[in-house]
Amino acid sequence: MSLDRATVRSPSSIANVGPGFDVFGIALNEPYDTIEVRKTSEPGVHVESVSGMGSYAVTLDNTKNTAAVAASQVLRMAKVDFGITMKINKGIRPASGMGSSGASAAGGAYAANQLLDRPLDMNSLILAASYGEEASSGSRHADNAGPALMGGFTIIRSYEPMDVIRIDPPRNLGIVATLPEFAVSTRDARKKVPKSVPIHDVIHQIGHASSLAVGMVRGDMGLIARSINDIIIEPARAPLVPHLKEAERAAMNAGAIASFLGGSGPCIAAFYDTDKVNGVDIAAAVQRFYEGHGVECFCWVTSWGEGCRVVNK
Repeated sequence: MSLDRATVRSPSSIANVGPGFDVFGIALNEPYDTIEVRKTSEPGVHVESVSGMGSYAVTLDNTKNTAAVAASQVLRMAKVDFGITMKINKGIRPASGMGSSGASAAGGAYAANQLLDRPLDMNSLILAASYGEEASSGSRHADNAGPALMGGFTIIRSYEPMDVIRIDPPRNLGIVATLPEFAVSTRDARKKVPKSVPIHDVIHQIGHASSLAVGMVRGDMGLIARSINDIIIEPARAPLVPHLKEAERAAMNAGAIASFLGGSGPCIAAFYDTDKVNGVDIAAAVQRFYEGHGVECFCWVTSWGEGCRVVNK
């Protein structure tokens, strides 16, 4: 039975995850967006309000708002004759590298799906959310929307047709997401991606991406640590994030097993073993480093999390 209204929690995520550009993503337990939808007799999607962190940067235009575009795609795919009003509360700052637009797109798609008599399958929702991402960044990618919808660690096997695989990461995989007070738009970051790369670099990326997936399946923290090494995308985007490598070294020196650029940045992500290290120490080390350079820095000490969930009925 479908609902007339729903409120959905949609999590932040880290895309790319080392060598997995546009393929790997991992959901975070926090922060998250909240999307509230209500069924209406008027066709289309109407965004009533956007509040919360960085809401001033989020448009109410339903043809450009990521959540609205994704919800519209769901309604189109389902061939329904009703519309939706939507309220968005942002818990994830736009231009953060923590999947802000991906969370909104995923939440919009998931919330719209709750109103259908015959809900769409997960790959269809990810496809719908990818159109929301396209409205924001100019490219139809799903490595944030995938984990935001499915949770855990996700692998996009194929974009055409959309086919996304979920893996439960190790239970002791802790994540620190550090956000220096810079802004890096996904659109600008994608312009830095090289159009061609040497075959040697392609071999490196495939090998490391493959072993990272195996490490996640096995729960092998050592293999995960050895496999997060991107020699193509992160070096190209590093100039957009001042002091990136020094910040990553600060995280590693404080006990992280790996540190890397989160998505398009400026988020610096770090993985650590919760059985051995206190993630607060890692967050504090990166925060001290940036504040020593006069840059305010926000940190989340969290873990991998579940995907979109209805929080009321």
